[in-house]
Amino acid sequence: MFKALTLAGFSLLAFSCPSFSQAFSLDAARLGDLPPVKTAEPSRPAPVVPPGVTIASYATDEEFTFENEAAAGLAARLNALKAAGVTTLGGRVVELGNDYSFVIDYLPTVKNGAALPPAVIVETYKNGASYWRETEAAEAMKACAANFRAAKLPVLGSYLYEAGNDSAFAVDYLVKNLLRPTQEYDVKFEKFTGGKFTFESEAEKNVPAYVALLKAAGVPALRGKAVSRPDGDYAVEVEFVIKTNKYGARPQYSVARYDSRETFTFDSEALKASKAALPAFSKAGAPALSAVVRPEGRDYSYSVDYLVGNIYQQGGVVPSVAIETYQAPETYTFDSEAKKALDEKAAAFNAAGLGVVGTAVTGELGSFTYAIDYVAKAGQPAYPGPLPR
Repeated sequence: MFKALTLAGFSLLAFSCPSFSQAFSLDAARLGDLPPVKTAEPSRPAPVVPPGVTIASYATDEEFTFENEAAAGLAARLNALKAAGVTTLGGRVVELGNDYSFVIDYLPTVKNGAALPPAVIVETYKNGASYWRETEAAEAMKACAANFRAAKLPVLGSYLYEAGNDSAFAVDYLVKNLLRPTQEYDVKFEKFTGGKFTFESEAEKNVPAYVALLKAAGVPALRGKAVSRPDGDYAVEVEFVIKTNKYGARPQYSVARYDSRETFTFDSEALKASKAALPAFSKAGAPALSAVVRPEGRDYSYSVDYLVGNIYQQGGVVPSVAIETYQAPETYTFDSEAKKALDEKAAAFNAAGLGVVGTAVTGELGSFTYAIDYVAKAGQPAYPGPLPR
C-alpha cells in the first residue's frame, strides 16, 4: 500500500513540473528565471584629507612704555625672523600690565633644503681641573679657547669660576648639529647664557659683543640682555633661532680623554710633559684642547682632552679617530735596550701615519718591554703587528 502511494506521488510531481521533465533552454527561459549576476564596480580613489598647517606664536618678555615703541620692536623682530629663514604670519602689539609687548605668529617648520636657520648646538667645555693660582687657570683657559678656534669651532666666550678654594675655567663654543635628513625640520628658539660679570652694567656692556659673536658664526641672534647668575654674579643671555628635528642632537664633534702611561715624581714635571704632548695630538688628527695633571699613586701623571669627529651611520656612530695601544711582544734585559727599541718603533709608526701620542717602558731587570699609544683614523688599517692588549 505504501509503495503504491509513493509511486503515485512521484508520477504526479514529474508531470506537474516541466523543469524536471525537459532540459533547460535559454530561448524558453524568462528574465525572472535567470539568477542575478554580481558585477565588479570600478575602483574609486580614497578620499584625500589635506594636511593641516600648524601655526605657532612667538612671545617676547620685552616691555615697552609706549605702544609705538612696541610696534617698532615688532617690526624689527619680524625682519630678524624673516632674515633667519622663519616664515612669519604677522604680529600684534599686546598690553602687558601698564606697558606693551608684542606677539608674532610663525610657521614652526621649515622644508628640507632650506639654508636657514642653521642647525647648531651650544656646548660648554670644562676640563674638571682646579688651579691653585688664578693666573694658571687664566692661562689654561686662554690656551684652550685658542685650541677650539684652531679646530674651526667658534668660541662664544670663556670665564673663570670658583672650584672650592681654587679656580677653574669654562669655554662656551658652537658645534654643528648633523641632523638626520628629514622632509621638514622644526624651528626652535634657544637661549645662550655666557660670561661671568661682577656688575650688571658690565654684562649689559658686553651684550652687543655676544650678539656679534653668534652672528659672525652664522647664527641668527635675535636679542640679548643681562641676567643674574646663581652665584650672585651676572651673565649675558642671547636669544637665537635654529632648526632641529625629532631625532635628537647629533653633534659634529665630541670630547674624549686620554690618560697618559707616564708617571712623574713631581706634579710640575707632569704639567710640563702634558703641555709638550699637546702638539702630537693635533698633528695626528685629534685636535688637543687642554691637559690636566692627576695623581697616580704617590706619583703624578696627566690626561689630555681632544676632539673626535662623529661619523653617523645607520646603526650607530663611528668616531673619526681612536687611540689604540701597541704592546711589544719582545722583552729586553735592560731598560735602555727597551727604550731604544721603543724609539725605533715609534718612528716607524709616525712614518706610517699612525701618530704616536704616548709611550712607556715597563718591567724589571731581565724582562723589560714597552707600549705605544697611537691615533688610528676611521677607515685606516691597524698597525700590522701583534694584537693590542
